[in-house]
Amino acid sequence: MSALGLLALRKGWAVSGTDREDGPALVALRAAGADVHLGHSADAIPAKVDVVVLSTAIPATNPEVVAAGERGLTVIHRSDLLAMLMDGHRGLAVAGAHGKSTTTAMLSLALGGATLCVGAEVPWGDGTGAAWGDGPWFCAEADESDRSLLRLPAEAAILLNVDHDHHSTYASIDEVEDVFRQFIAGLPADGLLVVGPDSRAQRVAAGAPCAVRVVGDVHGAWAHVHDHTLVLATGDRVALDMAAPGAHNRENAACAIALADWCGVPPALAAERIAPFAGVGRRFEDIGTAGGVRVVDDYAHHPVEVAATLAAARSVHDGRIVAVFQPHLFSRTRALAVEFGEALSSADIVVVTDIYAARETPEPGVDSTLVMSSIRGPDEMMFVPLLADVPSVIVPDLRPGDLVITMGAGDITTLGPRILEALGG
Repeated sequence: MSALGLLALRKGWAVSGTDREDGPALVALRAAGADVHLGHSADAIPAKVDVVVLSTAIPATNPEVVAAGERGLTVIHRSDLLAMLMDGHRGLAVAGAHGKSTTTAMLSLALGGATLCVGAEVPWGDGTGAAWGDGPWFCAEADESDRSLLRLPAEAAILLNVDHDHHSTYASIDEVEDVFRQFIAGLPADGLLVVGPDSRAQRVAAGAPCAVRVVGDVHGAWAHVHDHTLVLATGDRVALDMAAPGAHNRENAACAIALADWCGVPPALAAERIAPFAGVGRRFEDIGTAGGVRVVDDYAHHPVEVAATLAAARSVHDGRIVAVFQPHLFSRTRALAVEFGEALSSADIVVVTDIYAARETPEPGVDSTLVMSSIRGPDEMMFVPLLADVPSVIVPDLRPGDLVITMGAGDITTLGPRILEALGG
């Protein structure tokens, strides 16, 4: 929502809004000219307003939603505003269960600074995930969590992968595949679909109405990633010397390069533009170092993401890896507890906290011990229910050379600074 607000301001529209907590995004919006306040209330809606925009997280009982209805105001979903902002541009959408924000940001960079809108902070986004760039292209993250990706006007797209992540929205992986098929079906015949190495995504892409470029080690692929090199079907080789760690980020970059090439940017130039990019906010984000212990924060909240984050950590760190994981949502934990345990097992020390409920209510029998019971291999495992207790529990066992990674989609992002403080940083 902060990204959309910033883009609307850049377009010259008056923007106001509310949030339940303050933070960098609201600071950024205030600096850009938005009238933003803490706390939701009916009188927060200005007397003169053209449209009220809400996210999927806002319930119908929200006082501002109720007031908008009583006043007969037009109320739209955030994806409708995104579609409005994309109007007049050539839309490029990045979809998939994992890596959307990062890859969309890479695509914007590869295109020389195209207009961008993602759900994570980018270094050039003035505290948000948005930037109004030059040129015809608009790079948008396409969100499947609420099926809103189906509303975006894209002439070309990337489908990174297909996975069952949002269990409160989709009853099965078949439903997830179906929504991605609908998304692909909306592309124009003269457009392009880039598909990542994920085999399920490649199957889903089989019915695309446009040309398809596959990035992966399969027959007929446009290119594949070999170590730190993008090998094109033509035989040309492009170095992927990237600041963002991990094989998954090299694959993300390869997909961005494939679409940028279609947009007219040579692969070598696209790779050069992406290379310095260390990632969007909360993706292996360095929080700091104290007492010889480095602390990193990551948004990983699905087993595939947890495994990729820990693998990336191994590729750049020789010491012990301490994973502090906060499960996100009861529905996701119930469905994927075993897979979470398996993914976390590659760390040297694992700490699991209570589930971050977000929009859900507790489910009987579903708690973090389900994840703990599936962890095998680490030197030490700990269940520390409260985030506030984590620093005092783990800091005495930390030693110089350790890497602590806080992972999850909840308020665990606040934990890293507290660990550094406890370390004396």
